[in-house]
Amino acid sequence: MFDAKYTPGGDAQAISNIARVHFGGSYKKMFEVHGWVLETGQQYLHQASSRIKQNFGSIREFENYYRNVEQFRVGVWPDDISVLFTSFWDWTPETWGTIGWSGARGYTRRANLLQQLSDPFICVVYVTNNRSETDFDLKGRICGFYLVSHETGDRYEFTHHSHHNREATRWRHSLRAIRAFSYLPEFRPKAMEVFPKLKGTARHIAAMGSIISDEEKIEELRNTPWIEVPVFSSRNFGAKVFDPDHPMEGIVPAGPARSRGYKVPTGNLHLPRELYILRMQGNTEAYLGRSAVGKSIFKIGMSVSPDLRRQYFQKVMPRGAFKWVIAKTTRRDGQIPYSGYRVAVAGENAMKEHLAANSEWLGGEFYLASKAVIESAWKLGREAAMEIYQQGQSNDDC
Repeated sequence: MFDAKYTPGGDAQAISNIARVHFGGSYKKMFEVHGWVLETGQQYLHQASSRIKQNFGSIREFENYYRNVEQFRVGVWPDDISVLFTSFWDWTPETWGTIGWSGARGYTRRANLLQQLSDPFICVVYVTNNRSETDFDLKGRICGFYLVSHETGDRYEFTHHSHHNREATRWRHSLRAIRAFSYLPEFRPKAMEVFPKLKGTARHIAAMGSIISDEEKIEELRNTPWIEVPVFSSRNFGAKVFDPDHPMEGIVPAGPARSRGYKVPTGNLHLPRELYILRMQGNTEAYLGRSAVGKSIFKIGMSVSPDLRRQYFQKVMPRGAFKWVIAKTTRRDGQIPYSGYRVAVAGENAMKEHLAANSEWLGGEFYLASKAVIESAWKLGREAAMEIYQQGQSNDDC
């Protein structure tokens, strides 16, 4: 697909090939994924070249970027890999690195599946609706997938000890997951929409799993935006088992480049990002151990997926009365995500500068602030991002 010679018409052919392979031939979808705005009265086809040059520098760089995407995607999910579908009560691959079956029937089912499935194989997971403690936003959604080996064992070998006293006799006939990938929350499909017959087969799928053979369904799941996430491994418990600096950790990465913790590969800095503000829900004064004078704790930042960031911060907290909720995002404001890293970082910096001067800094990107100060910071952040975006458009027009 990457053989355009850059002769007359070569640019258009390269763009067309990428649209066909990665966006089902839809230029509109390509614009939406990258956060590009179609000018009034214009056509997607005619605007594509200028938007690509504005955000990637050249058609060649755009093509090189998607060459890397394709190589990574094929490396994880090649055309000839088997795909299994099942359900979980929750989606926590960082502590649950396995799929498993229960009882004598489950033991037989695992043995039979190993004769039918490639090694490794993909296991796509949706979260059931019947557990009250599960995050509401996960229920009924296809949340991600594992790359699963044929290594057999007991579930206790492949899960964190926090799960060992839960339903102790179930899922004992297990297989080790070697990698895990989460669909971005903004794109997670509803399981019933992808598999309309699920209502009648949900119990079987939960207990036994079902092999997906429909190529259209597989391609839909393969092309839904996802990123690689940590997967539990008892062999490396306490060690670093997930490399956030992988040169292409997923189809669509999350969050800004940082000096520590998770990072975004530099080749992905062109992807559209949203500004966001999270608010800690709960008794702020109890959390701080002092008066908060009606203020709340906020986390500000930018990300391809603000809700994935919310989930990350929620997961690193013990379960209790305090929860992170989304207060503001670019999309919730009815705006299209900002093209590339540079635009969003201008907005984030503007928010930080305002909050540093008008609220109490709590370390990192956390602030104790009033609602009025947060509203002002958000307004300034949006304006700063838009200014950089418009400058980019002006330069592109020159």
